[in-house]
Amino acid sequence: MPFTKFDAILFDKDGTIFDSERVCCDAWLATAKAFDVHFTADMFKKFIGIPTHKCNQMAHQHFGLTFPMDNFILEVGRYISAKKRQGLPIKKGFERFFDYILENQVPVGVVTSSSYESVIESFQKTNFLQALDVLVTFDDITHPKPAPDCYLLACQKLSVSPQRVLVFEDSNAGIEAALAAGCHTIAIPDLVELEPALLRRCHHTLASFDEVYPILV
Repeated sequence: MPFTKFDAILFDKDGTIFDSERVCCDAWLATAKAFDVHFTADMFKKFIGIPTHKCNQMAHQHFGLTFPMDNFILEVGRYISAKKRQGLPIKKGFERFFDYILENQVPVGVVTSSSYESVIESFQKTNFLQALDVLVTFDDITHPKPAPDCYLLACQKLSVSPQRVLVFEDSNAGIEAALAAGCHTIAIPDLVELEPALLRRCHHTLASFDEVYPILV
């Protein structure tokens, strides 16, 4: 089945390629328990799709300004890094779909709110990174998701029109960014409940990458 509708395909990273939001949630819960502070999975869901530094600021306000936030962040990072060294779980159907994209020689990229360093850690147990035609991280932009800048930059680097680009996102902020850029946006829900108004604007909502193939022609 050849591609006929899209000139490039872009993916968010956490929660879209990798089943990593659960890993991050576990890191926060375990660290909060170790530091004897209240933190729940529902509270973590508010962080999904938000740049890390903003999540840390939100948590610091919740824990209190006297809380040793720097030490807390360090321990969360150690937990996540250890999991990444073991290899993050990959979302259902992604590897097969990624191979399919490469076989069809369609430009492919990752657009994420994570730092470049975090990206390298996430992909270290895979061969995905070296196959990318474009990578846009938090370090590349001034205004992160939900601003469209990251997706517009990826399209610019690929020399393609956003209207001819297919994007996969799992978070409200990411979906808003892709839609604002003018991209053909697919929602693949993960941990966070997606806003109905955003879902109505998405071109499709899929349970996994196994459902994507009819959309490509």
